[in-house]
Amino acid sequence: MTYLDNQSSTPIHPEVLKLVTQVMQDNFANPHSQHSGGQQAIHSIDKARRIITEYLGIEFSELIFTSGATESNNIAIQGVILQALQTQEQIEIITTPIEHSSVIETIKALQIAYPEKITIKIIPIDETGIVKVQDIQALLTENTILVSIIHANNEIGTIQPIRDIGRMLKKYNPESVYPLFHSDGAQAIWSEDINLHYANLDLYSISGHKMYAPKGIGALFIKKDTPIQAITYGGGQEYAMRPGTLNTPLIAGLGEAFRLLIIPEHKESLKRVRALRDNLLDKLLQLEGISLNGDRENRLPQNINIASLHKSSDSLVIAADLAGLAISAGSACHSGATQESYVIQAISPPESDYATHSIRISLSQYTSKEEIEEAYTIIKSLI
Repeated sequence: MTYLDNQSSTPIHPEVLKLVTQVMQDNFANPHSQHSGGQQAIHSIDKARRIITEYLGIEFSELIFTSGATESNNIAIQGVILQALQTQEQIEIITTPIEHSSVIETIKALQIAYPEKITIKIIPIDETGIVKVQDIQALLTENTILVSIIHANNEIGTIQPIRDIGRMLKKYNPESVYPLFHSDGAQAIWSEDINLHYANLDLYSISGHKMYAPKGIGALFIKKDTPIQAITYGGGQEYAMRPGTLNTPLIAGLGEAFRLLIIPEHKESLKRVRALRDNLLDKLLQLEGISLNGDRENRLPQNINIASLHKSSDSLVIAADLAGLAISAGSACHSGATQESYVIQAISPPESDYATHSIRISLSQYTSKEEIEEAYTIIKSLI
């Protein structure tokens, strides 16, 4: 099987797997216990937290561990809005039509729960899949509490101007803590350098299994003094924001995945992946009836998302799988159910059927030239 669905989930890096296995065997004690076994486990967690916070340019206490970006998005959005409802009569949330479902559904649920108090504003977006700072600014009012914009889209791979957005938001109402700025960074961390304080972010969500760490582990950056309340309750772990016994081996694995981002080989991997991606994309775009979804330049180096006029997404994905190629019809966040892509729908002309005729191909740092050639041969034959 040629696996080109790495935006759904990457394989675990060998060094990450080695450390996770070692910690699982040796540091099995509850990290919240006072005995030496517990202290050994908490040391592994502290080491991982230090690696990640130093990489992101944030304070040690500004990072909490979660089960992944979906939980991080829920804590960030629910926590901020529920806290704001304590003091604000009217609340506005600004977001895009191409967010991950865990952002869209969380915001919708809050509006349903508080229909008289919460207004959702959607930023206009064109075929590039990239928001414009001035379009966000035009939507801001004194009631804007939260702006949530995905850093890099999980389907079309387009990268948003996070730093420019953050700079504009912090200048909008300098006398108030609002609006707060949240971004889902699950897809971006592996390839995009970012200092969270420099980017003027207040909240940032991270997922392990998009960056060669295990599934079931993630993190959330919460800037110091951000007005936010907990949405779950328990023993007070993670600064009382995410209670529950910490998963020592998976946290250690996430820390190791971040450490691997600073070694020289990582930059080489990015260059190689981009070159392989461009090679495959250039060939695919020469095929009749194929077009690219989203901006060509401002996109993740591992991402290809194309529309085919002649084949539906479902038929292409199934036929490719039977031929030994794993690709996807979009996001893998709907319990395996195939749904029309709302992301492609948002950036496509209303009369087009691109939403049901698009596929995503996503490479990894392990993808070979031979696999790219095989993928092209299979897709060409199917189209």
